[in-house]
Amino acid sequence: MPLRTPSSSAPRAGSVSGKLRAMVWLIVLPPLLLSVIAGMAVFHTERRAAVAAATETAEALSLVTDREMAVRTALLQALSVSPSLAEGRLEQFQGEAARLVAGSPNTIVLATAEGRQLINTRIAWGQALPAAGGFTDGIDSRRRLLVSNLYLGPVDRRFSFAVRVPVTVLGQPMYLGYGSPVSEMQQIFRQQPLPEGWLGVVLDRNGVVIARTRDPEKRVGQRASANMLAALGRGDQGVVDARTLDGEPVFTVFSRAPDSGWVVLIGLSQSELAKGAWTAFAMMLALSMVFIVLALVLARRMSRAIADPLRRLRKDAIRMGGGATIVEAAGGVDEIDVVQHALATASRERAGNEQRLREEIDAAVEQTRRAQQAVLRSQKLEALGRLTGGIAHDFNNLLQTMTTGLQLARRLSTDPRADTALDACQRATGKAAQLTRQLLAFGRPQVGHEAVIDLRRQLPELMALAGGAVGTAVEVELLIDEDLWPVRTDPVQLELAVLNLALNARDAMHGRGRLTVSARNRMLAEGDPVGLAPELLPGDYVAIAVRDTGDGMSQEQMERAFEPFFTTKPVGQGTGLGLAQVYALARSAGGTAGIISKIGLGTEVTLWLPRSHGRTASDVEAQGQVLTVPSSAPERRFAGTVLLVEDEPSVRELTAQALEERGFTVKTAPTADQALDQLRGGLAADVVLTDIVMPGARSGVDLARTLKVLKPTLPVVLASGHPVRIEEAPNVPLVPKPYDVDVLAAVLAEAMNPTGEAV
Repeated sequence: MPLRTPSSSAPRAGSVSGKLRAMVWLIVLPPLLLSVIAGMAVFHTERRAAVAAATETAEALSLVTDREMAVRTALLQALSVSPSLAEGRLEQFQGEAARLVAGSPNTIVLATAEGRQLINTRIAWGQALPAAGGFTDGIDSRRRLLVSNLYLGPVDRRFSFAVRVPVTVLGQPMYLGYGSPVSEMQQIFRQQPLPEGWLGVVLDRNGVVIARTRDPEKRVGQRASANMLAALGRGDQGVVDARTLDGEPVFTVFSRAPDSGWVVLIGLSQSELAKGAWTAFAMMLALSMVFIVLALVLARRMSRAIADPLRRLRKDAIRMGGGATIVEAAGGVDEIDVVQHALATASRERAGNEQRLREEIDAAVEQTRRAQQAVLRSQKLEALGRLTGGIAHDFNNLLQTMTTGLQLARRLSTDPRADTALDACQRATGKAAQLTRQLLAFGRPQVGHEAVIDLRRQLPELMALAGGAVGTAVEVELLIDEDLWPVRTDPVQLELAVLNLALNARDAMHGRGRLTVSARNRMLAEGDPVGLAPELLPGDYVAIAVRDTGDGMSQEQMERAFEPFFTTKPVGQGTGLGLAQVYALARSAGGTAGIISKIGLGTEVTLWLPRSHGRTASDVEAQGQVLTVPSSAPERRFAGTVLLVEDEPSVRELTAQALEERGFTVKTAPTADQALDQLRGGLAADVVLTDIVMPGARSGVDLARTLKVLKPTLPVVLASGHPVRIEEAPNVPLVPKPYDVDVLAAVLAEAMNPTGEAV
């Protein structure tokens, strides 16, 4: 409902001005002159106050502008520490960036220093990307924030602005940008509303309009007036008499944001300021009339006409303060009716704002709850990985004690029946050691390490673990070619892929059926069809197929099966990432994955991995050289002094006893520091056997590196049951726990006599 305003002609009898008309004729010249002088003084006072208030507002809004840029910069800085960005896994990083801006009009861009885009969250991965358009005219290096000027978005063709931060990707300097449409900057005027009649404008460093309180859709992209640009060139703050882009004369107060260099303008209409002076003059004139006797009589008559509407207005204000919605009603006085209409409008708007605020608070609480749940899930997974590695380390020490003790018992035993029992115990410890290695494969903190894999050895170990995961009601069959070729891929990711396929098969069979895993050599010639994987190039491949007797899949489901987040499982029972990980593994290895399925007859998922001609890593673990000898080697006698560094007392004592049984002289130390003290004290050792993970300031790797400097001719052999990396000592032999004492003795002898000369 539009506000009713009095006509600009002669005041009507029903208005306040009409009722005061008789009083005006009673004013004499001195009070009138006094009113004029007071009005002028009020005009200048109000102008100074308005300019001061506008200056404070401009400075505050400039800081709000910087805050908006700083928030975006902080988001980019948080995103820039993502490991996927530093390691160059840009497709994964694009997914992380896309999730950050999901549901918003903002865009995250990764671009080279020359402006070539590598990632744009508005464009799907793999599609052609436009050149970065936000910083073509350079940046202001004096500013703390890297903020662009206004530019036309290359994808959505909307006026936009951007911030960016420098990042390093695989050692190359690049920029991570956060682009937003100018409508995002318009919100500062919604969050910080200006008084009625004020004009707010945000300019970029070139003086181009970014946001505006009036007609932003018409004025965004236009440059400020010439005299305004000249004033901006003379300083970062000031007051200018200028005209708006609409042609209205205004007093303009401007303030430049310190961090971004953008400028906030506050325009005060000269006519509005003059109107305020006239209002002040009328008020002073009315105040003068109060002191005139005749005015008192007229005021009494007027009070009867105004008192009732004012009382109703007071009640409405009190009701509004209590949260009620005011109903609009005419009171007979135009000015009071306008105020009452404003109260009614404000009460309706407040009720709507309160409802929106409640909805926003509920949404924010729900979002916070979901974020907390995601963090808890992530922390649980991280804790599970650490717990797995720690348990496996301790369990390997226990297995080492049992293995060494069993070997000592065998040497001391003379009863054949005891030998049979000891054989059974050794087989049990061997199975336990195999289970520990499988646990370490899933709890290993380092992933992404490729190696040449012998699937004939890897798959049986993995299926032993998968068999327990799918349940005893599922019959598991493994078929492997005897001359199966090796492949080169990430062993951990391969294990996860096969296990994911096995678990998917179990779900498709509802926990009961037949699961067949096969690994075959396949030679593909030109034009040879490969089911749903026709993109393979001709060559030699190893096909790993997982087949089930479950429900099967429709054609539409097969076509979308490898899409991330696509799943046919109920909500909460599947993420849709299992098959996506399988496909990503195959593609990263140079192969692919395909699906063949029929409803009611089951599904077969096949990984096609290129054949590798490299040397397999069956005797290498954790990137350290592991030396072994056949368990059937004839018993030998050895000589030499071994310094055994082991923090676990039971492992240290039994290993020392076992080595002494084989002819070595053994000295022990519980920590690397004590071992160094013994060597500095004159201990003549021929070889050092040290655990890797130990208490104290030095690990076994640190001890090996120190001895490389202090005693370069003294050989060192490492032993560990923990999934650690030893790139710092790549040429040091590594014996994985639990080790066979005969194998260990041979490794020590080899380390003391690397040339193979007889001793």
